[in-house]
Amino acid sequence: MKVTVVGSGYVGTTTALVLASLGHQVIGYDIDAGKVERLNNGELPFTEPGLDQMLRDLLGSGRMTFTSDSRSAVTESEVLMISVGTPSMPNGGADLKYLRQVLDTIAAHINEPKIIVTKSTVPIGTNRWMKERLSEIIDMQTYPVEVVSNPEFLREGEALYDSLHPSRTVIGGENESAMDKVKGLYASLQTTYVVCNYETAEMIKYASNGFLAAKISFINEMARLADRVGADIRGVAQGMGLDPRISPHHLYAGIGYGGSCFPKDVDELLYFGTQQGTELELLRQVKRINDSQIAWFADKMQSVLPLEGKRIAVLGVAFKENTDDQRESPGIKMIEQLLHRGVQEIRVVDPTVESVEHIHWSKGIDRKMLSRVNVVTEASEAVAGAHAVVLATPWPQFSSYPWEAWASIAETAYFFDGRNYLDPAEMRSKGWHFTGIARGETT
Repeated sequence: MKVTVVGSGYVGTTTALVLASLGHQVIGYDIDAGKVERLNNGELPFTEPGLDQMLRDLLGSGRMTFTSDSRSAVTESEVLMISVGTPSMPNGGADLKYLRQVLDTIAAHINEPKIIVTKSTVPIGTNRWMKERLSEIIDMQTYPVEVVSNPEFLREGEALYDSLHPSRTVIGGENESAMDKVKGLYASLQTTYVVCNYETAEMIKYASNGFLAAKISFINEMARLADRVGADIRGVAQGMGLDPRISPHHLYAGIGYGGSCFPKDVDELLYFGTQQGTELELLRQVKRINDSQIAWFADKMQSVLPLEGKRIAVLGVAFKENTDDQRESPGIKMIEQLLHRGVQEIRVVDPTVESVEHIHWSKGIDRKMLSRVNVVTEASEAVAGAHAVVLATPWPQFSSYPWEAWASIAETAYFFDGRNYLDPAEMRSKGWHFTGIARGETT
């Protein structure tokens, strides 16, 4: 099948490459000519394991190409898959300006019947609005266009696996023939199809992310209690997760969730619920707990080591391992929290960050404070002379560092594990004053 994927960001590029790997003829369209040139040269504009080699292989096969020419992108494919950003507005609602622009672009070049597939995460009711909007700006009798909702469920850092081994494939719409064609895109995959109407498909995506965010906030709230009574939250989570009704996934206490999905989707659900006259009180508390988790951990650090005037090494800037995505990163929020608490110097190390300018700081951050932040390439340089180390992102290499040797190069060997990634007993045996999140000691 001939497919155009509109939007060459993380989801769009991943989707385009996977569809091409399944044998489809795929065009990746983006208005950013520079990004298109990089992709056509085999350069992936983000970090995602396995995709860089897949990109080079598929470009060589001839099944994958990228363009910034909107006319050819629309006219040369029968399926147009939209994968553009829907960022949060200040009120929490999703901003659909990019989606509207894409619809206008598609309408301007429609030359035959098309199927428009929505991969973007969009508010409930958007796909139905899209169909109504298209009927207003094109002649649907001459060029019938069908809209199908097909939300993505990719995890950054594991997107290739998730694409080739989907837990489910959701297809929402009204036209059975169009929905069957979209199912045909994934015919070679083993998957369970959920076929439904637009609103159900849209809500599945939001409800899924809302529930996963709730699991994270739940275990973090339990961690606060466990921290008081001497329970090990890792053991608590393990015992809970063995119950098949609960499962272990996302039961990891830490400094909160971040990334491009959970914060945005929880905000949109809260906004949409209010607009519909339904206050989602559980999700409101999920957000409150997450928003306060950084400060809670900083308070815990402060109780162990007064932070003002100290030098701190922070390991990790990306919101999770195996990605360069910094959106809503807990690591960045932790750095900003430490700056506000008077830390003298922060040395940052992350394999995806080269300089302070490459870090996506909060809009309200005092730029003068950033003079106290330095990015270093070697973790040993960050640790040397530091009063404490904070682990904010669980990059695999952080577990293999020579921590026993490094305990002697730190000014004072305090280690604060914001991800419960390293073993407390092992780190203490290597000379570190180790503090995790509710690892069996009372505070």
